Formats: sequence, structure tokens, C-alpha cells
Amino acid sequence: MQTLRRNIFTIIIAVCAITAYAGKIEKAFQALDIYNYFEAKKLFEKSLKRDRVAASYGLSLIYHRNDNPFYNLDSARRYIVIASDEYSELPQKKKEKYLKIKIDSSHIFSQRNTVSDKLYQRAKLNHTIKDYQLFIDNNYWSEYVDSAIYHRDELAFSLAEEQNNSTSFTAFLTKYPTSHLKEEAVANYERLNYQEQTASNNFVDYVAFVENFPNSPFRHDAEDQVFEISTKTATLESYQNFIKSYPKNRNVSVAWKKLYNTYLQDNYSSDGIQAFMEEFKDYPYQKELLKQMELVQKLLLPIKSRNKWGYIDREQETYIKPQFDLADAFHEGLAIISYEGAYGFVDKTGEIVIPTIFDDAFKVQEGHAVVGLQDKWGLINRSGEFVIEPIYEDLGNLNEGLTYFSENENYGYFDKKGVVRLQPIYTDASDFELGKAIVSTNSGYGLIDPFGTTFIPFKYDRLLKYDENRYAAKLGDKWGIIDGEGEILLPFDYSYIGKVESNRALVEKDSLFNYLNNHGELILDEWISIFPEHRQLAMYTNGFARVFFSDGYNLLDTNGHKLFKSNKEDLGFYGDLIAVKKGEKWGYFNRNGGQVIGYNYTGANSFEGALAKAGGAPLVGIINKKGEYLIEPYFERLEFYNDTLLIAKSRGDFGVLQTNGDTVLSFSYEQIEPFSEELVQLITREAVYYYDFKSNQFIRKEDN
Repeated sequence: MQTLRRNIFTIIIAVCAITAYAGKIEKAFQALDIYNYFEAKKLFEKSLKRDRVAASYGLSLIYHRNDNPFYNLDSARRYIVIASDEYSELPQKKKEKYLKIKIDSSHIFSQRNTVSDKLYQRAKLNHTIKDYQLFIDNNYWSEYVDSAIYHRDELAFSLAEEQNNSTSFTAFLTKYPTSHLKEEAVANYERLNYQEQTASNNFVDYVAFVENFPNSPFRHDAEDQVFEISTKTATLESYQNFIKSYPKNRNVSVAWKKLYNTYLQDNYSSDGIQAFMEEFKDYPYQKELLKQMELVQKLLLPIKSRNKWGYIDREQETYIKPQFDLADAFHEGLAIISYEGAYGFVDKTGEIVIPTIFDDAFKVQEGHAVVGLQDKWGLINRSGEFVIEPIYEDLGNLNEGLTYFSENENYGYFDKKGVVRLQPIYTDASDFELGKAIVSTNSGYGLIDPFGTTFIPFKYDRLLKYDENRYAAKLGDKWGIIDGEGEILLPFDYSYIGKVESNRALVEKDSLFNYLNNHGELILDEWISIFPEHRQLAMYTNGFARVFFSDGYNLLDTNGHKLFKSNKEDLGFYGDLIAVKKGEKWGYFNRNGGQVIGYNYTGANSFEGALAKAGGAPLVGIINKKGEYLIEPYFERLEFYNDTLLIAKSRGDFGVLQTNGDTVLSFSYEQIEPFSEELVQLITREAVYYYDFKSNQFIRKEDN
């Protein structure tokens, strides 16, 4: 009995002590609430030994506030780390007690983020490598760590650039091996190392460089100096002379290939290859020539197998084995390929005729391709020689023998030989089309020919091609239409003129819109009030425009006549049968305004031929003109590939269905894209291949 009393007494004392202690924490927060920082700090510090989490949290609150003499962000961080690290180890009862004084994990982690945010701002204000590194080391949880790393690396990189030697970039890469500037640092190191090792620019230095730095990206440059100097002009004659003068040079084969590509610069065709064979009978790669002749008209498809890209024909014969990181379609006998982040070009025999040395590349057009290096653009020919050096901020594709370029924020034009045809005197430029290009000066937009002759004077605020012989022009805040000589065909009375569709163009005036015919005449007697997205929805499609009036939608023919006698709540675009909405349901009307299918669907599109997409939005199926489901509405997406096939999406995967609902390709693809009238491209995580609907077979590389 006496022992029981002693135990009860001990429990009572413990409870009283806990209650008293809890009161001390509460008093500390009460003092903090009334900004009595001295009292609050004293109480929190006294509580640290027995209750580190709550006391550390409170001290962090005091130290991070700058309205008291204890302000110290480093102390605030130190205490909130204690609170956040030890909170999870607390017993549940203590966590429940903390809730009574509004302390839980969310408050603690919020305070931790608040402190780290301020520490980041301090580091950003000081903006030194040391300050950013201190923040990174001490605030691993912060959302600003990546930003601090970014700024630290930028500063360190700038320091290496100032020193401008290979040693400085070696030090940068050693210290920051995962930096976002790693590639640029490596490039700078390789460039500077090459320059330092070959500073005297003599033969011996190039030989030594190849031996001492076999993995350098500049190794080939060192090996090819004799060849580069000999063929600097990149003409047929220069390659012929090099082959004759240096028959044992390791670049003789390259010279022959460049000679071949230079010959076909403006005439990649069977006839061009035949003419080359007749002129250069001593060409050492006769079998390749015959292969090139065979492949000129052959369709090669880019495929992906085991994360590598190659090329295959429609008969599933592999022509170029999968070996590239990326591969594009062929244009003028060359295709863009990528390896380890760099781009080059391959021909149909599988030979990489232009090495993968570019940061970016565009398809071959008129025998040339725009390529990027270090955020600048240049133009190469079929041999990979720079016709225009990569020093320009902007460079257009070769079009009608000319390409625009920017220099000092002005634009001019090069020809395909890299000769400046029009000096950079324009403030904006576009591609030539049918012998004319829209450009601008400080006076406004106008129209020129390849000789710089002005056809439309430079006085317009905007100038857009309206149709083959006319232009939509903006003068001040009004639009009109002019011809190719600048003669006004339509007065400048409009606030907007849209593109021509079904021989009609939408025009706006005073928050109203109308349509112009080919003669510039308005087709509507009364203008219509603009409505949301009217520039897209009210464009003519299939010969009709979908227009909203005050009491609903209707379809207008090209003469401006309404299709339906009464306007509808909503409707689809013009088709064999037109989807019409009433309430929350959709039905179908014929072109005479008669309803032929009831309001049975929560989502519907107008009929495309004999079929239409309809169902219970967001899922969709296919119905016939009787309103019967040929394909039940179980699909997230259905797109007509042709009259009998649909590309469908179900549960995130794509497949192909017949319009009667039969499955042609199972739902096992990440994406299915139309490639031609007979082929679709099938995309999975590991592969890209094709299905040929003409032969009803897959076109892919069979992995062994």
C-alpha cells in the first residue's frame, strides 16, 4: 500500500513538472506573439535541454526576424535544422501536445524554407562563388539550390573565361563535373588546348598533337590541315588538283567524295549521277556510284531499334543499320543524323558525308543546309563546306537561290555561293517567294525583288501575303489590300484582315466582322458582332463559316446565306450531317435543316462522309447516319486516317481500328503518326517502325 502511494506521488510530481514545462513553452510563444523577444529568447533557451524541437523552432523564428537585436540568419538556420531533423523522432504524444501550441511538421518545414529563402537572397546579393557554395552546402532542401548552383557555375565559368587558358577550364571541370556549363567548358578546354599545342602552326606541332591528344575533337583538324589548305576553295578543280598532287594523303578518299558531292550540288538526280560517271571514269568507288543510282528514287524510312536509329526500305531490308541517336527523313539524297548530341548528314548508302560536328541542323534545301555552331548559324553545301560561315544570329533556308541573314540587328541576303547580294539595310526580312520578298526598314514594310528593287514602298506597319498577287497591308491601325505594285485595291478601312479560305477572307471593323470575296466585295449586308475565338471558329471550312449570332450559332455559305432557318445553341462545322447542340445533348441535322438523329450524345462532331465522331464526352466513338454506334464511345481520341481506318487512343495507348470497330493494330503504342497515304509511323518507348496498309505488314528491323 505504501509503495502504491509512493508511485502515485511520483506520477503526480511528473505530471506537474510536464504541465509547468509546457507552460514555459507556451509563455515563450506568447512573448514572441507580442514581440517581447528578450523574454521569448530567454524562455526558449531554458527549454532547449528538455525540449529541443519546440525551443529550436522558436529560436529560429526570433533569429530570422530582422526587427529585433538578435537577427542572425545563420543562427536561424542552425536552430530550424535541429527542429526539422529531430521532429520525426518525437513520440506521438509529444507531437499531439505541440499541436496545441500550433507546432507541427508543416510549420517547421515552412520556417526552414523561409530561412533558406532569405539565405539564398543574401547569397544572391553578395553574388560570389563562396557565398553560393556556402548556401548549397548548408541548405540542401531548398528549392533554390539548383539556382545557386547555376549562379555559382556561371561565376566560376566567367573566371575561367577571363583566364582564357586550358588549365583554367580543366580546373573548372574538375571542381564542377556536373555543371550545366560542362559542355561549353569542355569545348573551351579542347579549343584552347589545341590552340596552345599548335600555336606555332607548323607541321611538327600538328603531328605531336595527334600523338599526345588522340581523343581530342580537334585531332581530325590537326590531321587534315594539308588537305584543308589545298582544297580551301572547295571547287571541282581544287579537289582534282589535290588528288593528283597528293595521291598518298589519307584524305584522298575524302577528296573524291567531296568532288562527287560538289558535282551534284545543283542536280541530285539519276541524270546527274550518270553524267558524273561519264566524266570521272577513274572514280575509285564505282560500286557506290551504281548503288547511289539505284537509291535515288528509293524510299528509305527512319526507324528506331534498341534506342538507336537507322534506315529500312518498305521490303524490311535494312539499308543503314541503327547506330545514330536521332535520324530524319531524306531530302535531296541526304538526311540529318545525330550522334552524342552533334548533328551531321548521311547519304542513302549509309556514309556520313558531313560529319556530326554541328549543334543543330536543318534539312537540305536547294543543295544547301543551315547549321548551327555555338549559338550562331551558317550555310553548308553538300560536301559540308561552309558557304556562309557560322557567325550570324539569324539565317534563313536557301529559297529561290537566296537566304536572308542578320548582322548588327539588320538583315540582308546571301546567294548560294555566299556572296552578299543585298546589303544588311533592312530591319526585318522573309524568304523570297515567286521572286519577291517582304522586308522592312525604319520607314515600314515593303516588297522587293532579288536586286533590291522596291515594288511596294516602305510605308506600311505590316505587310502579309494575301493571295498570289495581292497583299494585306496595315497603315496606322487600319488594314487594306494592295497589289504587287502598291496600288490600293481595298481601302484602309478595316481593323483586321484574315487569310483567304474558300475564296473568302474575314475582316473586322468597329468590333464587327464581315467577309470579302475575291473582288474585295463584302458578302454580308449586315455586319456581325465579334465573339470569342471568332477568327478561328468563323473561318470558312468546307465552304461554310460557323458564326455566332445573338441567339445562337448558324452556318453561312460563301454568299452569306444561313444554312438553318433558326440559330442553334451550338453546332459543328459543315458536313454531310451537322452536329447540333440542345441543352446538354447533341444530335444531327441534314443540310436542309431537318433533324435526322436525336439528341443522344454529350459530345459530337459533324459527319465526315458516312461517319461521325460522337459519344459521352470526354470519351468518343463512331456512329453511322442512323445514329448507331459502329464503335462504342470508349476512346479518348479517334482520328480518321482514311475512309476506312482510324488512329485511336485508349487508356493512354494508341492503336488502329477499322471503321467497323475491328482492331488492325493493338493498343500498345505511345504514339501513331500518319507518314504517307499507305504508311503510319509506330512509336514505342524502345522503337520506331511502320505499318504498311497496302501490304498489311510491319516494316521494322527484326532484332536478333
